[in-house]
Amino acid sequence: MKRFLFTSLFVASLIFPYCAYSAAVQEKSTAAKFVLKAATNNPKISGQYQGMVILKKLVEERTGGRIMVEIFPDGVLGDEEQIAEKMQSGAVDFTIHSSAKYANFVPEVDIYSPPYTFKNWAHMKAVINSEVNERLVNAVSERRGDYFVGVFTEGLRNVFSRSELLKLDDLRALKIRTMTGPSEVSAWRALGANPIPTAYLELHHALKVGAVDGAENTMTSILGMKFYESSKYVLRTGHNYMAMPGILSGRFVRKLPKELATLVMQAAKDSAKEQLDWAIEFDLRNERILKEIYGVKTAEFSKDDYARAVSICRTIQFENAKRIHMEKEQQLISRLARKY
Repeated sequence: MKRFLFTSLFVASLIFPYCAYSAAVQEKSTAAKFVLKAATNNPKISGQYQGMVILKKLVEERTGGRIMVEIFPDGVLGDEEQIAEKMQSGAVDFTIHSSAKYANFVPEVDIYSPPYTFKNWAHMKAVINSEVNERLVNAVSERRGDYFVGVFTEGLRNVFSRSELLKLDDLRALKIRTMTGPSEVSAWRALGANPIPTAYLELHHALKVGAVDGAENTMTSILGMKFYESSKYVLRTGHNYMAMPGILSGRFVRKLPKELATLVMQAAKDSAKEQLDWAIEFDLRNERILKEIYGVKTAEFSKDDYARAVSICRTIQFENAKRIHMEKEQQLISRLARKY
């Protein structure tokens, strides 16, 4: 009898924690009163997606499951412009944008778009912790009613192509897919290239059939979108340390109880800080994969070519700043660069 009782208690000791855990999971799922929908047009390997994974973890942990986060990658809810529009209707609650694309809705954000705006990662971090970024936070709030919660990144953008490029002059007449912001198109023309408007989700095919000769993006994007299948060459121009606004829907936040709104806002801000350092290292890792596994060849910009490219784009930066009424902020960005 004692042996039977002991055995029964032992089995119960194993079953009870499992039952308690199951009940806790069930209680957590039923307790979720709000669902935050996060969307990106990028794949799961992207830094944008990882930023949303970090956001999901922080939001669900800190709210005790009262808010659940659903992530929609791969453009299933549309491209960047469509996602931005859906944030206004409540179909999307969080996204991470390229600055050039979001500038279609908040022009001031285009201050981060021109090539060679940032000297290095330290310079970029100094800018996003300055009054430059505070101006953008206010502009997003005023124009869209949303919250610019922090800057995310995909990494450092370089030129990649179907045929080998070795120097700045090799960009002349190159049919290159770039983002369509006015400052970026102007900069690539000034650098001698021929910008070709191409939707990002159509770029893989355009490279394959030769509609464009090359494009510019991060190592993470080259790997994640499999651009290496048609473009085995990377010229390390180092022209864009990507500063990508993370936008949280004001419409979503305003329907939350004050306590949950505070937790979500802080989680979003913390996810940006965590993702930034992660994505920088992730991009370097993906460069190694591209070279070692997929045979991608890289060429370095010479110091003279780099200096010439920076000089050409400096004029574009100030013209862009004047267009969007951000001259003061552009001057601050330039002053901060001298420290790094």
